[in-house]
Parts: sequence; C-alpha cells; structure tokens
Amino acid sequence: MKIVSLKDKRKGLTSVLLEDGCELLLDTEIVIANSLTPGAVLDDPDKLLFESDVKRAKSRALWYLSRGDLSRKKLHEKLIQGGFMPSAAIQAVERMEELSLIDDTRLAQRLYEYLSESGASKREILYKLQNKGIPSDIAKQIIEADESSESEKLKKLIKTKYALKLHNEENVKKVFAALIRKGYNYSDVREALKAYSEELENSEEF
Repeated sequence: MKIVSLKDKRKGLTSVLLEDGCELLLDTEIVIANSLTPGAVLDDPDKLLFESDVKRAKSRALWYLSRGDLSRKKLHEKLIQGGFMPSAAIQAVERMEELSLIDDTRLAQRLYEYLSESGASKREILYKLQNKGIPSDIAKQIIEADESSESEKLKKLIKTKYALKLHNEENVKKVFAALIRKGYNYSDVREALKAYSEELENSEEF
C-alpha cells in the first residue's frame, strides 16, 4: 500500500495516510527508522502498527512507574486501559522486568514490611497484597517467612493506637470489632484486650 502523505500529530505521533484512505497513527521514531516518505510502499502496515504500539507502551510503562511502584499485573492492566494492544502491553511489561523496574517479590516484601509495621494483620496484608496485583503464591511466601508473633503485634497496636479508646465497655466492644475487621484472630484479640486490661489495673494499684 502506497503512502500518500505524512503529517505530524500530537505527542510524538505521525499520521500516515495511505492511498486507500486509511490513516495510520505511528510513533514518529518508528516512521523515521523505517524511512517512511510519501510515495513509499508499505508491505505490512499491521507490523508497523504493532512496532509503534510496543514502543509507545514501553514509554507509557516508564511513565507509570515513575509515579509509583506497580506489580506486573497492575502495570499490564494500566497499559490495556490506556488503549494498547494486549501483546504490545505484554512486551512492555517484560521489558520493564528485564530492566528490574518491576519485581513482584521485591514489591511484596516492601509492602509487607510497611503494612506490618503499621499494625496490619497477616490476613489483612494478604488481602492488600493480592489487591495490588501480587500473585497469591508470592504473597503467601512473603507472609509465611515472617515468624513474628501476631499476638505481640496486636498488643503493641492496642497500646499505641487504641489505648485511649478503652475507657468504657462500649468502646472496648468497638475496638474489638475493629481489630476483628482488620483480620486478627478472635481469640488473639480477646486475650490481648484482657492482657492490656489486667496490665492497666496492676499499674493503677501502685
């Protein structure tokens, strides 16, 4: 198919008009690399469209990652939502992995440490990691590698975040419910609240 004309478009795109009236929007660098000029014949327009989409998908992926870490799954989803071909999006994601710009295990470990430090239960962390697009097997491996006690984390959380709310029975019930919603085990919550109450009573006796 013969090229009739080329016209610069926005954001590094070039409009390539073919003799059948079809318009191709190609990355300008792809146009230059393939020496496309009016009168030239395109043997495989679809191949050029794919090359252009891959190049633009890689650039978009870099832009997304410059704004924050993403899992492989979430980056792929964003590229698809951005209008890129699924196969082009996959190539872009794989290139980001080759460059070590995305790493699901590394991201999962960082998120786990942050969420654990903030007092989240392992069950809550598992849910949040999966919601971030971390594969279940990686999320579970990271969580199972931590042998720290959930009950100790729970006691610390009660002292640092909920202590001022435990001044009456109604509020104790609300704190209990809040901790259960965060994914902590029923018996662990009950024991932690009991232990805190006893510790408080003992300190008031002196």
